[in-house]
Amino acid sequence: MTSTTTHVPPQKSFLWGGIEAVKDVAKTITPALIGTEARVLYVMLALVSLWGLAIATWGYPALIIVAVGLVPVMFGVLLLITVGK
Repeated sequence: MTSTTTHVPPQKSFLWGGIEAVKDVAKTITPALIGTEARVLYVMLALVSLWGLAIATWGYPALIIVAVGLVPVMFGVLLLITVGK
């Protein structure tokens, strides 16, 4: 008697599959609808809008958390300016 086993790969979660689908659609459709420069502008606009909503919802802590999170970024920018790149 022989036994056969099949390996079933683990499936991704439903949420992760949805996120991947949205990313695929965004990569396919947005370059045709808007240019790359406009896409960067819209992403920045969305991030600033989300930050504004966070401040409206949670107040001062949302403002402080983002400011503290951007400290390493600004430190890197200052280092790049100092080096001359």
